[in-house]
Order: sequence, then structure tokens, then C-alpha cells
Amino acid sequence: MGFTSRIDVDLDVPDAIEAVTAALKDQGFRVLTRIDVQATLKEKLDVDTEPQVILGACNPTLAHQALEIDPRIAALLPCNVVVRREDGRTVIEALDPNLIATIPDDDALRPVAADAAHRLRAAMAAVAQSPTRR
Repeated sequence: MGFTSRIDVDLDVPDAIEAVTAALKDQGFRVLTRIDVQATLKEKLDVDTEPQVILGACNPTLAHQALEIDPRIAALLPCNVVVRREDGRTVIEALDPNLIATIPDDDALRPVAADAAHRLRAAMAAVAQSPTRR
């Protein structure tokens, strides 16, 4: 079982971040955090890497539902969406929220996680269906 969904797009990283952010917003998510992995590794370790940005996306309604079921879920939030370069291509990859329900193994979390997964896949599909997809 994979733990991420992935698409490759014909966009540079900044444009892909913009497209993903807009698609996530259409699905009720907001980007709460943005971690520039490339800049961090350069600054802290003086290592040169391909561009990679981690977007911490949160759908407040789904997060609230999950936290009401099990407050420990906070340790697994927000949902991460990564935009990175790999072998000359831009990759957009998102964690599968269905994993969240399996960690405490709580059946009550499954519908919330499934909804989050559906919305993330829909956001990625919207970006993938744009004319700039590879």
C-alpha cells in the first residue's frame, strides 16, 4: 500500500505551489505552513539539493471532526503536500490521510480520513487536469 498520491506536472516549482494552493482551497483546505526544504538544508548543512517545499494543508472542519474523535490526531496534522523537483520534473505528492485512521486504529476516524483523502485527490486531479500537466 502506498502512503502518498503523486502527479508529475509541467510547471516550475513556484507555479506548481500556486496551483496546488488554489486547488486545495477549492477543496476547503488552507495552507498553514510552508517549509522550504532546499533553503533549510542549504542554510543549516550547506547542502545543495533540488527544490522541495512542504505545504502543511488543513481543512478546519475535518481537523475538528478528527480531533473530537481522538485529540492525539493533532500530532498527525496538518496533511503534508510536497512540491519538488525530481529528475528534471516537478512532482506533487500528498500523504494519504487514510493512514491517520490506522494509527490509533479507530473506526470512527475512517470516514473523516476518507473525506480528507478524497478532497486531496480531487485537488491533485484538478492540477493534473490543467493543460500544463505532463
